[in-house]
Amino acid sequence: MLLAQALEAHRRGEWDAARRHYDELLAREPGHADALHLRAVLDYQQGRFADALAGLDRALARAPGLAAAWSNRAALLRDLGRPAESLASAERALALQPDEAGAANNRAAALLDLGRPAEALPVLQALLARGATDAATHHNHGKALLALGRPQAAAAAFDQALALAPGLAASRSGRAEALAAWGEQLLAAGQGEAGLQQLRTALQAAPGSPFLFGRWLHAAMRQCDWAESEAARDEAARAIDAGEPRVAPFVALHLPLSRARLQACARIFSAGYATLQADRPAPAPAADGRLRVGFFSADFREHATARLAVGLIERLPRERIEAFGFAFGPVADEDPLRRRLRAAFEHFEDVAALDDAALVQRARACALDIAIDLGGPTRDARPGLFARRLAPLQVGWLGFPGTQGAPWIDALLADATVLPPGHAAEVDEAVVRLPHSYQANDARRARPPAPARASLGLPEQGFVWGALHGPAKLEPGVWAVWMRLLRARPGSVLWLLQPDAGAVQRLRAAAQAAGVDPARLVFAPRVDAAAHLARLACADLFLDTFVCNAHTTASDALWVGLPVLTCCGETFASRVAASLLGAAGLPELVCADAPSYEARALELSADGGRLAALRARLEAQRSRCALFDDARFARAFEAALSALWQRHRAGLPAVGLQVLEDAGGDLRVVEQPAVAQPARADEPPGRQ
Repeated sequence: MLLAQALEAHRRGEWDAARRHYDELLAREPGHADALHLRAVLDYQQGRFADALAGLDRALARAPGLAAAWSNRAALLRDLGRPAESLASAERALALQPDEAGAANNRAAALLDLGRPAEALPVLQALLARGATDAATHHNHGKALLALGRPQAAAAAFDQALALAPGLAASRSGRAEALAAWGEQLLAAGQGEAGLQQLRTALQAAPGSPFLFGRWLHAAMRQCDWAESEAARDEAARAIDAGEPRVAPFVALHLPLSRARLQACARIFSAGYATLQADRPAPAPAADGRLRVGFFSADFREHATARLAVGLIERLPRERIEAFGFAFGPVADEDPLRRRLRAAFEHFEDVAALDDAALVQRARACALDIAIDLGGPTRDARPGLFARRLAPLQVGWLGFPGTQGAPWIDALLADATVLPPGHAAEVDEAVVRLPHSYQANDARRARPPAPARASLGLPEQGFVWGALHGPAKLEPGVWAVWMRLLRARPGSVLWLLQPDAGAVQRLRAAAQAAGVDPARLVFAPRVDAAAHLARLACADLFLDTFVCNAHTTASDALWVGLPVLTCCGETFASRVAASLLGAAGLPELVCADAPSYEARALELSADGGRLAALRARLEAQRSRCALFDDARFARAFEAALSALWQRHRAGLPAVGLQVLEDAGGDLRVVEQPAVAQPARADEPPGRQ
């Protein structure tokens, strides 16, 4: 009688009455499994999770065959952020009652939380085939499809969930995410206008969805839709100042933001992973005394990051460093660069199939001393790995030019140009400055011969301004300078990396509006890395962008002997080319501001002898300058890591360090204050 009364009150939502009836029944029969179970469900519904879990465990201790209790335990553990235990409980429920739809859905949800959508999808499809009509199943179906790269189908699944439960906020957010992912697929396929429209629709559907605003903004920048993107920049800055998760750090790099705002943006992003923080693993020194270093990347394949890093990995001394490569990015096939990396690392593992928890466990089993994040918050990144702590020391390097704003990244490898001492206050990591440039390069890559200009659509005689940047780096300020250069040098052309048709049309219209014949814009189609490297030499002068410089493309240009003209800005991303030019021995190509950049470009374009001399210097210095000496870079890199590790072993915190190199090539590492007098942007790149 009491159980029936409790159930009736529970169904009507009369929770206080239901609790009184359950408590009265349990006072009479303390081991009543159904009452223990249902009272725990009531605790769960009222947000008393700890009491709910304890109650479910008591019920299951009395009646281990109670399938519904195992299913509810699975749902609760998932809400508590314990997906592996949730999965085990769901599977226990299904073993007892194989046709239990709730348990099957909980199992699928746990698999999704564990990053195993390929296993979750058939479970959900089976439920739908059996006629499931609940919103949760359709919602999880959408999540699985989205995770498996099928955003159009995912959007339809979320629509079905919303039709069943219009107020389901998670499905509204999921639908917006599916539309956004669909839009990004269209962008990647060269259907930029359609992709941008999908992102607009996604943003309208869920304007508060985390970081969706920034994804739309970046798409607009990639489409060179400056009317939209310029108007949105103030909103991006306002959102960062308000602490709102609207713009991801990678997008922020392309906006004219201060260092302080970029730091705040990184902190907002990292805060989303703060609950994953784990204790720092204790050091476990190798028996052979070597430093164990793990490199983690989604880009160990034909990619700019891998092209830069491979020479360093090959040069690391195996007698002192045991190098591990952990590749977690998508790979269609084993390309030559990946094979070269596989051979360069002492240990190389493809861990894309592992979820974050399993990968952390695998990395910790290797007893790493230092884990290096080669990507930071970029595409295909997995910040949760580093939040969970892969190694006692964690270091950011190469792939993301700036602070990650995360307490779990202990140090950032940089140099005195990209991060002078006066900029350290806007960096959360301890800054470790290498003696020349922070950027590694591969001294053994080929230098393919340049093709004929005519084959590229370039004039044989006219001056070619090279500006082969990703379109998101183009913005009205630098465009205005380039248009003035074209007007000042009749017969010259601006050579650009070809975006899709809509962006090309906008750039031609922008040229026309600036009084420049749109035919003087020449677009280079996307080609493989070797062909791109070869064609770069066909330009006369490479013009850098201001807000976010050319990075790999700038070092590519210098490698083939093409001078690069840059303007040294106030942020890491806007000072990279200055760092590269300093390490290449061409500091005179670093300008203090836009007017001097414009004047220098005009001077060089009018003086063929001076440009020829710069090319000759590049050619003469290529084999011995710091930028392309990967053995020299490897020695400095090792010195930096060793100094960090020695401090850690001594129980000292990571601090700012500077690796110094004397004229004879000998290295020493000194501590550097975290904050010094601000460095001026118009100072030439110094070498400490």
